[in-house]
Amino acid sequence: MSSTSFLVLVLVFIVTCSEAELATEFAEASDGGTASLPCNLTPNQPSDKVSVVVWHKGAEEDPIYKFDLRGNRPQHWAEPTLGDRFFLRILDDNRSVLTISPTNLSDENVYHCRVDFATSPSRITHVNLTIIVPPTGVQVSDDFGLVKNGITTSYAEGASLTLTCSATGGKPLARVSWWRDGKIVTDECQYFPERKKSQSLMKVEKLTRSHLLAVYSCEVSNSKLQPPLVVRVAIDMYLRPLEVTLIKEHEELSAGRRYNISCRCRGSRPPAIITWWKDGLSLEGGTVTVSADGNTTTSTLSFTPTSADHGLVLSCKASNHRIPFSEQQRTWMLRVLYPPKVTLNLGHGLDASDIKEGADVYFECHLVANPWVHRVWWLRDGERILSNATSGIIVSNQTLVLQGVSRSSSGRYCCEATNKEGTTKSTPFHLKVKFEPICGDGTGRKVLGAAKDEPLQVECKVDAEPVAKLFRWSFNSTPGISRELTEFTTDEGGSRLTYVPKIPADYGTLQCWGQNDIGTQRQPCTYHIVPAGKPDPPHTCQLSNVTHLSVFLSCKKGFDGGLKQRFTMNLSLGDNPVANMSSFTGPDFHITNLEPDKEYAITVSSYNSKGWSKPSDPINFRTLPAPGLNEQRRLMDPNGEGQNRSGPWLYITLAAGSTLIIAGTVVVIVFAVKRFRDSIGSRTLTDIKLFDWQTCNVGSPAIDLSIVLYAIASKTILDNLNEYLEIYHNAFKEFLSQTGLRTEDVYPFEVLKYQWKTYCEYGMIRGFLVHKLRMNVVNTGGSFEDAINADFNVEEMGQLMDNLLKHLENIGVF
Repeated sequence: MSSTSFLVLVLVFIVTCSEAELATEFAEASDGGTASLPCNLTPNQPSDKVSVVVWHKGAEEDPIYKFDLRGNRPQHWAEPTLGDRFFLRILDDNRSVLTISPTNLSDENVYHCRVDFATSPSRITHVNLTIIVPPTGVQVSDDFGLVKNGITTSYAEGASLTLTCSATGGKPLARVSWWRDGKIVTDECQYFPERKKSQSLMKVEKLTRSHLLAVYSCEVSNSKLQPPLVVRVAIDMYLRPLEVTLIKEHEELSAGRRYNISCRCRGSRPPAIITWWKDGLSLEGGTVTVSADGNTTTSTLSFTPTSADHGLVLSCKASNHRIPFSEQQRTWMLRVLYPPKVTLNLGHGLDASDIKEGADVYFECHLVANPWVHRVWWLRDGERILSNATSGIIVSNQTLVLQGVSRSSSGRYCCEATNKEGTTKSTPFHLKVKFEPICGDGTGRKVLGAAKDEPLQVECKVDAEPVAKLFRWSFNSTPGISRELTEFTTDEGGSRLTYVPKIPADYGTLQCWGQNDIGTQRQPCTYHIVPAGKPDPPHTCQLSNVTHLSVFLSCKKGFDGGLKQRFTMNLSLGDNPVANMSSFTGPDFHITNLEPDKEYAITVSSYNSKGWSKPSDPINFRTLPAPGLNEQRRLMDPNGEGQNRSGPWLYITLAAGSTLIIAGTVVVIVFAVKRFRDSIGSRTLTDIKLFDWQTCNVGSPAIDLSIVLYAIASKTILDNLNEYLEIYHNAFKEFLSQTGLRTEDVYPFEVLKYQWKTYCEYGMIRGFLVHKLRMNVVNTGGSFEDAINADFNVEEMGQLMDNLLKHLENIGVF
């Protein structure tokens, strides 16, 4: 455009301005959006009409858009280069809008709208159009660099935090602000036009637990035409342990018992590291669990205390290794209960290897226990020692004094202490009282028989501490004259001499002395050598426990003739020999299988290698009458009434019990024996099973046997129970012998007695009921049905029950 043209345009504007009202408007539009440029169409005179609306851009002389209303039809015209982006819309008689869509950066300028009227002066509206360009990028960084994935670097609780939000590009430069929970935190913004950048800093001086995962929003905006750009950032944090709790189920612990002790930490992020310590030393182990939300960490220690742990401090420490000085700990002083620790010491100044007879000895029992002991015992060879000042034994709690010890004081001593945790014995102290040798058999004198020219082994055993190692033998047959013997052997604690009498003068007295470090034996062991002969008969015989089935005989030994003797018992019924028994140990005999109410005679003899002794004087005795059915009837009916009525029921009871026992035993044994012999050939049968047909199960004959005996239970029967069991067992033994079995191998008498104790309560109850029925039959004289329904005699049944209960107590059931 020439200077002349520009001058003309300026003059036109000046003139126009002088003639019309000037107005200035401001408009904004986003790049690529729609701009609306207003233009005032109001004439000065209300009746005037708009003729032409012309739009100019900037200082350009030529219009860019024209709207002509002077013809019959309004006409729109736009600069061809603008395309169809520009269009004028008449809003009403006073307003119009020039729309630009889509906009671009080149559209930003000052636009001039001139409105010509028919008669009124022209009106000019100036519109300043600004094209808004949004920011090209937004970034948030923390103290460690750019924030990624919307969460900051992890910060320790108590640290400071600075977040920087930067906006780049855009026209105009964007305004940056920080928000939290819909409330503005800061809108202070820094602008850097040369770098086309603006930013805002948000600073937290001290992070607390409330900042964990708190979300801050950075809002970036440079126009109201579009919503702000928002970037959200969450704060990640490390949290120190908030609370540590030591969980213990017991205030007191028992040594050797395993306990689970837990340490619980709450509030640490990430989960706390929990360690266990005892008296400053680290403990291994601890099972760790973490709650689902990660807020609670629990470590469980499996701990077995010892007595040495009492008074020590057990602690658990919880810390977040990401946060320095975040450790918290809880401590527990252990109270450990343990059994006594017992140590036995010989008294001060005493030499255990040099304690002689007559010396005073004392022991001290040293105890360590928690809780303290409530009882202390002293023991020798397992037997408790009680104070006995007369015997020189003084027990004073933890001290034992033995005054004037002798050889009998030797033994293993220990101290035993008890508290509520248990009982402990000390290691035994073997007290060995030194003494010179003495004869080992206690008497020091023996009579030995020896045949002429036959060697006799004479053994000299002595007791001594320390053991005797030196021995001396002598022989004399004339008072005052003795000779030393040198042909003997010596062992520790004894000596053996082989002596052969050849002439009558060789019979006399042998003497033996032992010697140890303490001294020589004072009283020699003496052996009177006499010619060997037959033994003397036993004497002073006595009878005891005479019953209707058995008797016990006990006699004293006669002189053995200098040789080892044995004993024989002969039993006679009138002039007829009945039985004999032998014994290798002594003249004591338990004689069974006797007949009731019979007169017997017993003689006892002994014999050795030289022959038999004379028989002892006869011992006569009479067995007791058998407690049979007649006696039972007398006990139940002292007036003799009802004897005939009671008989059948009693026999039924006995027959039923016997049948059950025999049927349940015999059939199965015979069957089992046959089957076993067929299947095992020549092998020996070692066990049997007894089948109870009533219960259809493996049982014991003691069940039915107890029912039978208790059903007819007189006091005599109860007092002689073992004899009745022996009768049964002997019959049983006789039957088994027919099958080739030995009762003592497969069903000893001791087994029957044991099973009797096991099952007799059941038999007593059943037998009691049978007894009631039998008594009712006797007392009512009615039928079996009447007996069942009848009342029983309370006094009689009470006496019976009393007898049965006392019996069970006597045999050890109760």
